[in-house]
Amino acid sequence: MSAAPPPREEDAPGADRESACRQRLVRVMMQVLWPAFLMAIVTEGVLFSMIDPHELAIVGMYLSGSREAAYTVGFLVFWALFACSSGITCLLGHGMRGPPGDRHS
Repeated sequence: MSAAPPPREEDAPGADRESACRQRLVRVMMQVLWPAFLMAIVTEGVLFSMIDPHELAIVGMYLSGSREAAYTVGFLVFWALFACSSGITCLLGHGMRGPPGDRHS
């Protein structure tokens, strides 16, 4: 007598639901992070085309006067701010249920 193989993880009843939740999370993360990334690029380009990082006192105090460090920190700060903005917009627009078209009920 051969024993039946153990059920695979994909065959578990909650696997489809976990997969759908994971796909929804990835979609929402991309809807939040990608526009924030693009806006951080534009904002950093506009800001640092008008202001030299060496003119900022905070660069001299914390970043050892490095322009590249100022550009990097500025980009990451702008990306975080725009990601928060996009995330709040997504949350207010869709609530906790996710974007439209995700309803599997």
